[in-house]
Amino acid sequence: MKKLELSFLQNELNRVSDWIRFSDKKSAFLSAYYSGIFLGIISYKDSIICSISDFKNWGLFLYIILILVTVGLFILGIFFLISSVFPRLKNTNTDKSLFYFGNIAKLKLIDYFNEMEKLTEEEAKKQISEQIHTNSIIATQKMSNVKNSTKCLFILVILISVLIII
Repeated sequence: MKKLELSFLQNELNRVSDWIRFSDKKSAFLSAYYSGIFLGIISYKDSIICSISDFKNWGLFLYIILILVTVGLFILGIFFLISSVFPRLKNTNTDKSLFYFGNIAKLKLIDYFNEMEKLTEEEAKKQISEQIHTNSIIATQKMSNVKNSTKCLFILVILISVLIII
């Protein structure tokens, strides 16, 4: 296997970190929609209560089930959204990384400087590769949660549309 250049690994680490930033931007975008839905639900609270009083027997039962599914889906979507904003940020590969902020923060500044002075190019390549792997796991988790939150949002919009039509 050809040895990878340090600059290639640094660029790859930046690329994976860009995916994390992209996921965060999507999360912010989704949070605006969820906030709008929440405010819409609050503003139509009286209309919903009035609609409940108009239905009889099975119609009332189905309407309440639809509302409960909508609320449950809203909560599930928010859960995925929050999970995308606060992923598991742990480097499980090593406790000695000089490229993972969690490990760096555990060191005193002088110890960090000393460790950086001792760092060889081969060890730097290894640690950057480990960080690429860790960031890839984080990006995958975040993007998966964003995807699930987006699915919940689309279904939620359909359900709310049905509720408005009824």
